[in-house]
Amino acid sequence: MNEVSRCQGKTFKLIGNTLNNGEELSQKILKILKLMLPFSVPAENRPEPFSEEMEKAVLFCFAETGREKGGGLILKRAEEKTVFLTKFYYPFWLVPWQQLNLIFDGLKQIAYTATYKAIPDAKEFLENAGRSIRSLKTYTTFLSDNVNLFQTLSGEKTISIEGLISDPAILNEFSNYLSEAKKMEATPSESVALSPLIDEMAVLSDIEELEESRASFEEDVHFLQEGIKLLSKATRGFTREIRGKIRAVRKEFEEVIRKEEETVAQKINRISEDYDEQRVRLIKSFEKQRLPLQKEKVKLEKMKEQTLRKIEKYDLEARACAAKNDKVGEKEWKEKANEARKDFSEIERRLEEINEKIEEVERSESAETFKLRMEWEAKIKEARKSLLELESSRDAKIQIYRQEMERLEGLTANIIQQINNIIKLRELNLANITKLGIQQRHKHLSVVYVPFHMACYEAEMKKRYAVFPPSVANSMGFAVKLKGILGRAKIKQLLTPRFKALTALLEKLPALMEKDAAFAREIHEFGEKANMLGESSKRKPLEEGLKKLKDEGWLSEKEFEAFSQRLKSP
Repeated sequence: MNEVSRCQGKTFKLIGNTLNNGEELSQKILKILKLMLPFSVPAENRPEPFSEEMEKAVLFCFAETGREKGGGLILKRAEEKTVFLTKFYYPFWLVPWQQLNLIFDGLKQIAYTATYKAIPDAKEFLENAGRSIRSLKTYTTFLSDNVNLFQTLSGEKTISIEGLISDPAILNEFSNYLSEAKKMEATPSESVALSPLIDEMAVLSDIEELEESRASFEEDVHFLQEGIKLLSKATRGFTREIRGKIRAVRKEFEEVIRKEEETVAQKINRISEDYDEQRVRLIKSFEKQRLPLQKEKVKLEKMKEQTLRKIEKYDLEARACAAKNDKVGEKEWKEKANEARKDFSEIERRLEEINEKIEEVERSESAETFKLRMEWEAKIKEARKSLLELESSRDAKIQIYRQEMERLEGLTANIIQQINNIIKLRELNLANITKLGIQQRHKHLSVVYVPFHMACYEAEMKKRYAVFPPSVANSMGFAVKLKGILGRAKIKQLLTPRFKALTALLEKLPALMEKDAAFAREIHEFGEKANMLGESSKRKPLEEGLKKLKDEGWLSEKEFEAFSQRLKSP
């Protein structure tokens, strides 16, 4: 059987293109390897061998079971004819890249598209940052101009690679499957190796584009990280410079302030001494005013107490005379008591006057003391004025430097945070690229052929296709035997699809044939040539396979006779 393939061994000379650790393609790829995977493998619980004849016979049974036999009570359906039942090989490109093997769908049913954020030119940013660090002013201006450079990313770029498989399910299945690959020296007889619709030059060109994207992402991360280092280092340097200026300001004012403090201290001492003297004089002055008033107050309080005792005594005498019925004596003592009460009232009035005068003296003393203290504080403030101006000048300069330092650190922290976010974004882009392939098993560009069988049916000029994917050959277990007892066909349980994602891909082939007439003609041309139901010599292995299936119990005698009869007259 002729192999349908454009994958011939070639020598490439593509200067500047690289794969795996920078090796040139011309050195890395001397020829394209061809690898073949098995269609069926025995299940772990199947001890019996599963021969090629049995495989073909099972597929014939599947194809025949799926063929429309015609009939129908109302709408008559025409009986389908099996145009071919052929084993094909689906081509996949296996490409070494970095530490991976990338897998390309040779029939272009799959495409990889990734959209990522466009970022400002990281290299240009680094170069501009490097030029800005010549002075603090230019550096601060650079930070101010770029404070929102990485804040909002509006643009997007797209990587689109035809055929590249990124579906984790397919990659995982393919990775497991690939361990069973064998080198294909020549296309096995009675099978068709489909031609990849993507040639090796297109694959290598796609890899070059992917490598450029990966290198661009790595370059972005590198320059952005260098940018962070540069900004951090520059800001630390200028911060040290500003702190040095602050120390210089302190030193500049230190001696002047110290001398002024000494002068001010002398002035304050003189002012305070004068204040103390005035305070003493003021206290003495008011003590002189308060002393006679205080003496008079004490005198009146004693008189008040004596008069109060007289009133009490006179009242007692009057009550005693009243008790004796001494009217004259009672009257005299009452008159004395009344006179004493008048004296008591006069004494209280005079005491109130004295107390008011004492309070007036105290108010005057408090006011004079407050006035004196205010004058003292004003003189102290005036004396400290020159020192305060020096300290204010020093603190103002220091505050300006501190504000400049805080602004510098704030701008740097803001930009670095934005850059860190961009780095995470790019690292995610890189991580996604590294998930595109599988762990590297082969270091050479290879075409890996995945086998499948396809049956083509035709009725009334209409064609229909059935795809049989790589499968597992099962054993005759209890469940299978039970189905046979219940009258169900056991043969359907012998081969079951081995992979889910790969099966889904293979089952899309009929849809691809509808879209691509040239591809459909190629399938038909070589499918009919390699049809295992063709001439009798090709059907011989199927007959042997049917017998083995019957002997193993997968076919009943009746089923065996029906399939054998159909095989003899397809």
